[in-house]
Amino acid sequence: MKRKREIRVGVDLDGVVAKQSFGGFWIKLRILKEKFLKKIDSQTYYYPKTKLEQLAWLLINWYRVPDNDGLFLLKSLENRGFCFYLISSRLNFNCPSTIRWLEKYKLIPFFKEVLLNYQDQNPIAFKQEKVRDKKIDFFVDDDLEVLEALCATEAKLFWVVPGHRQGKENHQGKIKNCQSLKEALEKINLEVKKNSV
Repeated sequence: MKRKREIRVGVDLDGVVAKQSFGGFWIKLRILKEKFLKKIDSQTYYYPKTKLEQLAWLLINWYRVPDNDGLFLLKSLENRGFCFYLISSRLNFNCPSTIRWLEKYKLIPFFKEVLLNYQDQNPIAFKQEKVRDKKIDFFVDDDLEVLEALCATEAKLFWVVPGHRQGKENHQGKIKNCQSLKEALEKINLEVKKNSV
């Protein structure tokens, strides 16, 4: 009997696999980032250029913590025909620190591949390319603008709604809201079970 192709799930790092440990301070910082640094055109992203800006980004990302509940479920799904791709659009200056962070928490073995934005591509274009190249079936991200752009791909999409948003901004029927990586994986697992019956 021919074995079915593995189910490929792509997950974003920041806000999905890695949660911010600064609580309410991080929510305020993210609101400011979206208001002032991210342009209205969803295809335009802010790139930290000075050493000081890059250092701030490195520190903020270094002090994130893994979403252990979501990762525990992710690990258990690997034995059920799922494989996982970490797809992060973090820029090149942040890639070495990202690998060290993943090693610190022993997360690299959780993923079939860790795909980072070493070429400093536009974050949306980078994720579109990786989702298509790796034939991702499901993708989980906390950036609604990225997910809206990914509606043009074949992947089924899940939005981990950030703490400063309510989920009402999602007007795409193709994107499902959830509160965490764990909830997204539970919904994906249910959908796979339902379609395999």
